[in-house]
Amino acid sequence: MKAGIGYQLKAWGRHELPRSLRLNQMDYRFIRVFKHDFFAATLLFKKSYNKTRIKEAPHQIVLKLGRRADFLGIPFGWLGRALIGHEISILRYLQQIPAVPQLLGGYGKWGLIYEYIPGKSLDQRPIIPNEFFDRLEKLIKQIHQCRIAYVDMNKQGNILLGEDGLPRMIDFQIAWHIPHRVLGCKRIAHFILDLLQQEDRYHFYKHKRRLRRDLMDDKELEKSRRISGWIALHRAGTRPLTKLRRRILGYLFKRGHLMTNESVPHSSETDPTRWMK
Repeated sequence: MKAGIGYQLKAWGRHELPRSLRLNQMDYRFIRVFKHDFFAATLLFKKSYNKTRIKEAPHQIVLKLGRRADFLGIPFGWLGRALIGHEISILRYLQQIPAVPQLLGGYGKWGLIYEYIPGKSLDQRPIIPNEFFDRLEKLIKQIHQCRIAYVDMNKQGNILLGEDGLPRMIDFQIAWHIPHRVLGCKRIAHFILDLLQQEDRYHFYKHKRRLRRDLMDDKELEKSRRISGWIALHRAGTRPLTKLRRRILGYLFKRGHLMTNESVPHSSETDPTRWMK
């Protein structure tokens, strides 16, 4: 089947995505798929107005599902379960921070549910308020104080401008919590945490330079261009792979191999125009 490769590249493959779910005695109905890539599918659900109305229940919720499908005959369900379990553990450290996803529960072996955050990602190029980046910097500091390194800060799609004008951060799938001791040593723990959090700060200044350079002073501009050896090494290793991946996806898309029966709006990361670059 021509679309078979397309299903292989989806986290749930040919498994049917949920069209309804029940949470805390409240029924929710499927609205749309935000994103469905190799590692996860993210879906929006809306509260059903039936006899079991509960005013306190969130009006809209997000269901994130880790990879369940095999890939080329190799089982990958273990990876999906591990990543979802890891993200749940990270979010539990951060639930006192309102600007991160507020965890509502798990969903079987492969999913987690959190309250929907209305707004636009920075990838959608919203009008950025003058105070936004100051508030985002404070949010990053709050996350760092919990001994969390976000790690995925390079993606603008993970940073939201909420409808209230405040910053939000989503997708903590590869974030890291570093305990006070690693191998019984505080210095090793501090070194690792500081190294990872430095990269978060670099990407913060990089985004600020690209989106609101007019708000930056010379010191901040210098920080936005100070690429560490770790980032340089990471880019050297991943950029060739990223280019190869985009060429393969672009070729498969042109040939119609990535079409499935899902109706999924393209996100900035799954937009075919990026694969053509």
